[in-house]
Amino acid sequence: MSAGPLIPATLETFLVAVESFDRRLRAIDDRSLEAFWAWEAYDEEGVRFGILRTTEEVADAAIEIAARRADVDAGAGPTRSERILGRYLVAWRELWSVADRADAALDTPPQEGEWPLRAILDHLVEADLGFLVTIRNGLDHLRAGTPPRLVDPDSDEQWLALAEVDETAWRAAFAGSLDDIRAYHRANRDRIVGRFAELTDDELAATSPFWDGQRSNRFRLGRFESHLRQHTIQAEKAVQAVIGAPREVERLLRLLARATGDVEAAAIAADPAIVDPVLTPLIGEIARRADELVAATAAVAPA
Repeated sequence: MSAGPLIPATLETFLVAVESFDRRLRAIDDRSLEAFWAWEAYDEEGVRFGILRTTEEVADAAIEIAARRADVDAGAGPTRSERILGRYLVAWRELWSVADRADAALDTPPQEGEWPLRAILDHLVEADLGFLVTIRNGLDHLRAGTPPRLVDPDSDEQWLALAEVDETAWRAAFAGSLDDIRAYHRANRDRIVGRFAELTDDELAATSPFWDGQRSNRFRLGRFESHLRQHTIQAEKAVQAVIGAPREVERLLRLLARATGDVEAAAIAADPAIVDPVLTPLIGEIARRADELVAATAAVAPA
């Protein structure tokens, strides 16, 4: 079982552009959303509408990629495994839209005895890797024609080999900054998608053993999303307890994060010849839009 293709270059460039847009606009205050900015006849909602318009364009790109894939070959995808993993990608983007505002909350528990954000994120990464190990182990036995059996609970070496991680690098990432943790989580996320995007329907129906018994790989693949969303709620509560409710600009950027996940989902295993013409013009537009919106906010004097 290969790890699948790397993220195509144009998609990665698009993601860098969106993430740069997010970081630059996240730095403004809510008052700056009122600064004048116009798109065609839309000239009354200022910078706020610039963020919304960018989200609309990104969301439409996801629709266009999916439609072009269907136009080329209605049977070419997305497959069931791609659809399940696509939901995980959207959930990942939403989690990090919450966590990205939270440097100040990284090591501060919301209440005595509760996890700070760093512990929540560490648990999420460990769980993702646990799901990866469980499914890989089951598939290895399925493909070898051997009876399924649990990963040896006393063998860290077997677990780490199936997870494809170095424990020292893992610990180093979680001893670092929020950006270090995010990068590490992103690398694991991409490897998970690469590993499982090509699962056939028969492999999804097959079972893998875990502490909860033998369950289908379709169920286990869905756990990546559902577990992530469960702890996104926990992360959101922890962050708000420490630094307060999200600002309006952060709420707007969460919508953009969701749309970005939709693009990633639509592009799983897609031919770059389909994806690139949709995203290439948008990359430059997003960068120009960020420049315009940040410049517009400069006209708003501090309160």
